[in-house]
Amino acid sequence: MLVAAVLAAAVPAAAAEPAKPGGLCPAAIEAPARLPLAQLRRIYGKPGDRYVTIDGVELRYRDEGAGPVLLLLHGSRSTLNQWDGVTARLKAHYRVIRFDQPPGGLSGPLTKEAIAAVGSPEALVAKFLDRLGIAKASVAGVSSGGTMAYYFAATYPQRVEAVILSNTPADSVAEAHFEVPQALQTATDRARAVGVEGRAFWSNYLTYLYGEQGRMAPGLVDQYCTLNLRDKEPNPFGLHALTANKERTAEQLASVRAPVLILWGMRDPVLTPPAAVVLSSKLVHAKSVSLVAMDSVGHYPPMESPAAFADLMDAYLKRDRK
Repeated sequence: MLVAAVLAAAVPAAAAEPAKPGGLCPAAIEAPARLPLAQLRRIYGKPGDRYVTIDGVELRYRDEGAGPVLLLLHGSRSTLNQWDGVTARLKAHYRVIRFDQPPGGLSGPLTKEAIAAVGSPEALVAKFLDRLGIAKASVAGVSSGGTMAYYFAATYPQRVEAVILSNTPADSVAEAHFEVPQALQTATDRARAVGVEGRAFWSNYLTYLYGEQGRMAPGLVDQYCTLNLRDKEPNPFGLHALTANKERTAEQLASVRAPVLILWGMRDPVLTPPAAVVLSSKLVHAKSVSLVAMDSVGHYPPMESPAAFADLMDAYLKRDRK
């Protein structure tokens, strides 16, 4: 969810009209109130949710299916829900694991002390897998979740079977140059003025990043809007893998040794097709690099085309099996 971080980083906190019952994000309320984590858990928590605390960081996660382990990492300002469709298709053949990157989704808050104790985003992944007793996994990530995936693969090569990256940056997103539709820019400016991102922002934002708007699931805008109304956190990106440090990012990419599959939504208006080539070119020590174009898809292939995405993952992970 890298674009929202770029567009909305300057949105300040502000008092707003109380949220409607259920915590949804109606268009009539321009500046809905922020919501406490406990309320969001009541709205969006599901029976399959589990919680684990690692060095003071509480993670909401799901662990489904059986078979080879597949860890799925979502993008910034999103949640593990980003992988619902893919998980539904793969859990019959894989043990599929995913978590909300803290302090987002339904995971707990993130203190400076907890960040220091964990050490880094890739260390959080390693400690999470340790807690679940998992020595090795294939790791997939979309957008900035892909950044976390290749950071983990570079730092812990012995723990990674394969890496799958989808519309993942190889360069600093802050330096990206892309055209923003006027409707989205207007919604972004208004969100900054009122201090919170309402339905207009998220509707325009998601529409912009989808290759085909008709693929947007019912309720998607409400879900993103409501979950991102969570009370302001002091360290929102403290354990996110980011590309701002270009030198370290280049080193991490060059340190990946596992085979890599890149699945690219070719209608991504932010990370356009040339970005896929750049990413591929920087994985200089990967065992192999395969690039598959998803021609009609935008920035979120796992959400926009989950069946095709899951089938491509499955075929790749089975490529060497008899």
